[in-house]
Amino acid sequence: MPVYKTAPFLSEAIDSILSQSFTDYELIVLDDCSPDNAEAILDGYDDPRIIRYLGTKNQGLANVLNIGIGMAKGKYIARMDSDDRSLPGRLQVQIDYLESHPNVDLVSVGMKLFGAKEGVWIREQDPEKVRITALFHSPVLHASSIWRKGRFEENGLRFNQEMVPAEDYDLWSRALVKGLTLVNLPQVLYQYRIHPNQATVQTDKTVAKSRQVQQNYLRETLPSLSEKRRKAFPDRLWPVFFANLKTGFFNRLILAKRFFKMSCANTKAE
Repeated sequence: MPVYKTAPFLSEAIDSILSQSFTDYELIVLDDCSPDNAEAILDGYDDPRIIRYLGTKNQGLANVLNIGIGMAKGKYIARMDSDDRSLPGRLQVQIDYLESHPNVDLVSVGMKLFGAKEGVWIREQDPEKVRITALFHSPVLHASSIWRKGRFEENGLRFNQEMVPAEDYDLWSRALVKGLTLVNLPQVLYQYRIHPNQATVQTDKTVAKSRQVQQNYLRETLPSLSEKRRKAFPDRLWPVFFANLKTGFFNRLILAKRFFKMSCANTKAE
């Protein structure tokens, strides 16, 4: 749990983890030199499961997450933002799923938005659809995800500070290139707070970094695709489909259905 400028919501986030039905975990709270009273709030907790990290200088989100991953002793890494809430059964559901699906390397759950905006976010459950979704945007709901630490480590997969604020999209796309299996469950077990100070507010930088991830993903998965056609995506979909006939990285039928549906939508819009 990285902490930076989220003091008004920190106790709610911590309490939601401490009240989980699954109890065999360590909560690594990473205070990245937060300029508010986060340290005083943390001082009020006396739970042996809480492990604190207090930086001497601000590291940045991706770097401090990597520090936490390095500190973690568990089999799994579970993410949690310090301004959100996890429902009591969240960890149990995800751990049970990973334990019963040894071929799956990461699982996230649905999010309910609250605060300045309401709604529900649910990503694709089918791993093949997850791979295709990554062509367009981050296919995993980062803050509600749990993954196998060993599988990510053996493939050299860590967050990259240079890719913030698309560091999660970057990590998932590289994991997919390495052949890892990512899944999203439809159960809504995470409450995602929308407020002006959150780290994931959409900005021009977010768009630019996400575009960079998208281009890297296309380059790695479809090496025969020319730079011109890669840069024309997603305005021009079908060159990507035909390039995939050579590598077969994406499921051809699912990709065709996705592109056909998008093409029809674009035609209607015109």
